[in-house]
Amino acid sequence: APAPAVLIGLTLALSSTAFALQNLAEKGELTMRHGRAAFSILLFQDLAAIPLIGVVPLLGAGATGAGGGADLLEAGKIVLVLAAVCIGGRYALRYALRIVALTNTRELFTAMALLVVIAVSLVMQSLGLSMALGAFLAGVLLADSEYRHALEADIEPFKGLLLGLFFMSVGMSLNLGMIVAEPLKVAAMVAGLVGIKFAILYAVGRMNGLEPGSSRALAIAVAQGGEFAFVIFAVAAGTGVLGRDEADLL
Repeated sequence: APAPAVLIGLTLALSSTAFALQNLAEKGELTMRHGRAAFSILLFQDLAAIPLIGVVPLLGAGATGAGGGADLLEAGKIVLVLAAVCIGGRYALRYALRIVALTNTRELFTAMALLVVIAVSLVMQSLGLSMALGAFLAGVLLADSEYRHALEADIEPFKGLLLGLFFMSVGMSLNLGMIVAEPLKVAAMVAGLVGIKFAILYAVGRMNGLEPGSSRALAIAVAQGGEFAFVIFAVAAGTGVLGRDEADLL
């Protein structure tokens, strides 16, 4: 079907922000032209991943044979809830954080941030959407508050640990048997993915005035797949948009 094919293509176009930015930072290349271009691409991709996560359950509803009117009604309900979370949460959260700040207790500040993330994630899950979408929205709301710098300082010690746990859980979910059963197919798909993205990124760099060396460095930095793909494919498999074997292979 066209919709799952487009979803797969857009998802595979995403790159790994955690991987690319860390490599660029370690090499001291974030402030160079190709480093700034890579950061811009990765930021845009992270923002684009959220609508992708949100639309997957709607594709799943279509795959199960739901009527067009029901789909539109469900989509309208989701849009209204997202708007309520973003608009209402912005003002309610700002007021709540001011009250918490009056206590001068850093632990309570951290607990409040975790409560917001869990609450919004559960609301998204209750609507049939991904908890990852809720977590991202909660992060946006927290980042938009006047206490974002204090919150960032409080959760900084946990960032590396939680990122490590995320990649560990991804690794534990991989179907290694498929790699053993079809090694050439998997290797060819990996080479094709990286090769196609490298060529496109190199062309994009040249069209935007980067020198050949900078365009090549940009393409190398951002040619890999992204961690959001694991989330999107898992949601797609759970909602029936993709078959389990197809999701495992991707």
